[in-house]
Amino acid sequence: MPNKIKAYLKSVLAACIIFSALMAFFISGAEKMPPLTGAIQNFILNQRVTPAPPVAFRDADGNEKVVSDFHGQVLLINFWATWCAPCIRELPVLQRLQTQMGSSKFTVLAMSTDLKGKTVAAPFLERRGLNNLPLYLDSKMEFARALGVKSLPTTILIDRTGNVIGSLAGLAEWDSSEAIALLDYFRRQ
Repeated sequence: MPNKIKAYLKSVLAACIIFSALMAFFISGAEKMPPLTGAIQNFILNQRVTPAPPVAFRDADGNEKVVSDFHGQVLLINFWATWCAPCIRELPVLQRLQTQMGSSKFTVLAMSTDLKGKTVAAPFLERRGLNNLPLYLDSKMEFARALGVKSLPTTILIDRTGNVIGSLAGLAEWDSSEAIALLDYFRRQ
């Protein structure tokens, strides 16, 4: 084999080794997602990037909102109703989470699906002392349907760019160490 070809192959091999070493360095430095165990073992990660649907819902003051209004924040959207026993049990957990982690980078959206909207949901939260839990309304369940919600409670995790990360149908301890590790992971991304 001519010397020029040998020299070229050696330089290509050296470049590949350097590239591989750099990739290993950067990948090993990347934070790994925490395991989905314990209180959030039923959380289902999306297999592909899925933008949240641009379907509107309302805040407690009746203002129309969409997920993009929260750009830059990780959202934990919990769909619930006043007649749903597991939902009622989960709401204090969500308030503790909002109190602990709520910031410009993270918020819990307690999305009431009650047909009568604020007239039943707001007094319900107030009677239970859940005043630190931001109330949102999806009375016609249009937003819930667009996200594929089939039962209550269901909680959807949205990243800071508005993509649906995954969901958990049913009751969960969102203030558990496992859940907080998962939420912190996406809050830091």
